[in-house]
Amino acid sequence: MKPELNLNFFEELLGAVGPSGFEDEAARVWVREAETFAEEVWRDAHGNSYARIRPGGGPRIMLAGHIDEIGLIVTHVSDEGFVYVEPLGGWDPQVLVGQRVRFLGRKGQVLGVVGRKPVHALEPDERGKAVKLKEIWVDLGAADKAAAAALVEVGSVGVIDQPLRYLQGRRVVSRAIDNRIGAFVALEALRRAQELGGEAEVVAVATVQEEIGAWGARTAAFRLEPDTALVVDVTHCSKQPGVDPKQHGEVALGKGPSLAVGPYAHPGVLARLRALAAEHGIPYVLEAHGRWSGTDADEIAVTREGVPAAVVSVPNRYMHSPSEMIDLGDVEHTVELMARYAAAPLLELVRK
Repeated sequence: MKPELNLNFFEELLGAVGPSGFEDEAARVWVREAETFAEEVWRDAHGNSYARIRPGGGPRIMLAGHIDEIGLIVTHVSDEGFVYVEPLGGWDPQVLVGQRVRFLGRKGQVLGVVGRKPVHALEPDERGKAVKLKEIWVDLGAADKAAAAALVEVGSVGVIDQPLRYLQGRRVVSRAIDNRIGAFVALEALRRAQELGGEAEVVAVATVQEEIGAWGARTAAFRLEPDTALVVDVTHCSKQPGVDPKQHGEVALGKGPSLAVGPYAHPGVLARLRALAAEHGIPYVLEAHGRWSGTDADEIAVTREGVPAAVVSVPNRYMHSPSEMIDLGDVEHTVELMARYAAAPLLELVRK
């Protein structure tokens, strides 16, 4: 059985602005949806958002997906009114040129466009070189520094202004899929877990600041003291030009989630996920990492005396770009697998 996704929530969440460290707009959307069904909903001082069902049950299960996205922060406004920025998270500057940017400005949202010297004005040796972030700027259409400074200031943050679109079949493209989709899946899995029943206390967490260090996962796991945890993120789809499956595994859109294997993944939790997938007909692939996962699991797994954790990932094309692509079928399978674990988690958590 596939759960029915709340696509209105999905679209609103992806449309919200929420770069690392400035996730409040997206968090408010998530909290509002959580309050429609969860027994307890709250936020902490760091900015993480929580939704709990069956408080006091056992074991305590954490379903974590980070809600932040990569973005930009203003560092300087020039005399001519051009805005210079630094990245919040890992941008390839090549994909920024010509994009429109939506800033959280002094009096509301402000649109701008990323500018660069036009190709006609580039020197011959410049044309074959990759553009650097310091060589581009954002043009708000302001006449001068005073006009631009009335709109944004040093420290104003923004994201690419690229709306969600549905493509062929059930493919979706949008900015912020990494990893707003994880925060979405965590809450949808909680909703589905409530339907399935069980004895466990389950807490979905929309963590903050993953793109700059997974800091929110660290504080959230410390606060919750979960017995076990599942982390949902995106992973690279290897079925696209230039991505080597020998490095990234046989990960494809529409073939189900990826289950990570690595030192941070508790073998018992992973085995339980695989057994549940087989029992309920949920397709998946395995993806190996020799050291760390690059997800919230790296922090959660080593919190306090250690948390038995695993990573369930949604395949994603064009990660860290304005047009990331996923398949909604993979999202449904990820929700169902995480909910099934919440209903029947691993109970023997200590390694023997």
